[in-house]
Amino acid sequence: IMREPGSGTRQTFERGMHGLLPDLEILLELEHTEAIKRAVEANLGIGCLSRVCLADAFRRGSLVPLAVPEHRRFDRQFYFILHKQKYRSAGIDRWMELCRQL
Repeated sequence: IMREPGSGTRQTFERGMHGLLPDLEILLELEHTEAIKRAVEANLGIGCLSRVCLADAFRRGSLVPLAVPEHRRFDRQFYFILHKQKYRSAGIDRWMELCRQL
């Protein structure tokens, strides 16, 4: 159960799994993270989402992580974009700093 083609999550999955499962058949594509979580919780299949959005489900035990070979890369690069003439408050600076620490 995957995100739609072109989504960042889907691209990360395809890059990380490249060559590992050539006959992988994606049976269900959904546009929302919550929909994917609910489908997996309903036992419709397995999915691939970021650890951040799955933290609560892992804590509750409604979903469990599957191990991935260490040589596979599933990381993503994010960028901050801000209007060049907008004032950056202390809150925005703090939020960006917290994101960088992760």
